[in-house]
Amino acid sequence: MTRSQQSSEWKRQLMDVVEGDFDVKDQVLQKLHERKKQREAISVKKRIGLIVAATLVLGGTTAFAAMKVYELKNDQGEAVVRVSETTEPEVDFTGDRAEIMNQIRETLQPGARVGVYIAGPDNPDKNVSFMEIPLVVTGQTELQKKVGGFFEIPQELVGGYKFVKGDINHQLNEDAAAFFDEMVKDAERDNKKVLVRDLPDNPKLQYLYLTYKASKGEVYVNLTNFENMKWISDEARPNDTVEKVTVQQKEALYHVRKLKDKEAKYVQIYQDDKKRLIEVRTTAPDITKEDLLKIAEKL
Repeated sequence: MTRSQQSSEWKRQLMDVVEGDFDVKDQVLQKLHERKKQREAISVKKRIGLIVAATLVLGGTTAFAAMKVYELKNDQGEAVVRVSETTEPEVDFTGDRAEIMNQIRETLQPGARVGVYIAGPDNPDKNVSFMEIPLVVTGQTELQKKVGGFFEIPQELVGGYKFVKGDINHQLNEDAAAFFDEMVKDAERDNKKVLVRDLPDNPKLQYLYLTYKASKGEVYVNLTNFENMKWISDEARPNDTVEKVTVQQKEALYHVRKLKDKEAKYVQIYQDDKKRLIEVRTTAPDITKEDLLKIAEKL
């Protein structure tokens, strides 16, 4: 059976995960982030409730018209990042389901991990969402203890950008697929439109989001743990720019995304020895491509 996983990161980014037999460790995470930044807002501080949500979808992915694909490869020559040019219009999430999800977010406390099932016409594929409200940490030393050896968090970046805060999102448990399936069955059996259930903790880090600030504006250093992932996918709209650059003597990607009132710029570099993807991002107009490359070079 084909299954998908969507995720809302920052401003309800969309992720799809598709593969044959559904195994959380080897399959769900295999193509995590498919169409990841379809509705990206970039700025960490604008994430609604500082939330990351992943949605388990029972169905196929949405087709899109891709014209050109930019790939970032690991040391074995395998693509770990794919950026596809597309002319497909962005999807806007509205309706009762979106409103209910917002209401649920507002009731959750930092550290909460829940599965949410909402039945109805806004959810024809019977999506089950995983939402985690991370704890925001303002102390670099305290955050480093939580991160462990995954990444040495700098107190300051090249260019004088000082550490402001960070937060962590954790992996789904390996039995998440069965848990979500059971939620759907229980909701249908009891004729419930909305079902929310607590999920057990998982200490394994999946994403690390760091905010730094200097006189020019804010820079965000975002890391993705590739321990159980194969590759991620992004999209480039007609007004976006994608180009290959060199960082740490490796091929990297530089992406400029046109937003409504600003420009989002980011550099992506994959560190094979650490099994992690690093993204250095900003929406500050005074922070240049060269500034981001210098920061990424030292991470």
